[in-house]
Amino acid sequence: MKKFFFAFIYFLIFNGTAFVFCSEFETKLITWSDLRKLNYETGKIPGSIKNIIGKSIKIPGFAVPLEEDEEGFEYVKEFLLVPVYGMCVHVPPPPPNQVIHVVVEKPVYFETLLYAVWVTGILEVGEYYLEASSDFGVVYDTETTYLVRGTKVEEYD
Repeated sequence: MKKFFFAFIYFLIFNGTAFVFCSEFETKLITWSDLRKLNYETGKIPGSIKNIIGKSIKIPGFAVPLEEDEEGFEYVKEFLLVPVYGMCVHVPPPPPNQVIHVVVEKPVYFETLLYAVWVTGILEVGEYYLEASSDFGVVYDTETTYLVRGTKVEEYD
């Protein structure tokens, strides 16, 4: 009977712990319509967004590279993620709740960013201001309310 009791306690402790840790690191799939709910004019953050701040999320979108490496844009470490292709390459820029500033741990091969991608990472909310310029001399400013510390970037299938 003692063996059964200890086995039961052992099972509860390790399965319960695994359950807690797995749910803590679970990645939540979100959509752009979820992000649109944040009112960037008043700063009001709905509960659905408050629940994912500081947590791992996964979202699809199109990348606009910001920084080049020593060899040009072969690898990219920082980019903007937008819901529609070419959305951030015009003036005026899209609203701040429709742009995500992504900073990845490991630089991403540029050609991966030519098409739609999935970005997985930790979501942060704040006021971010970015200045960018193109090779054609065009300078534009972008504001965003979202930052994702990217852990994974992969092609959208």
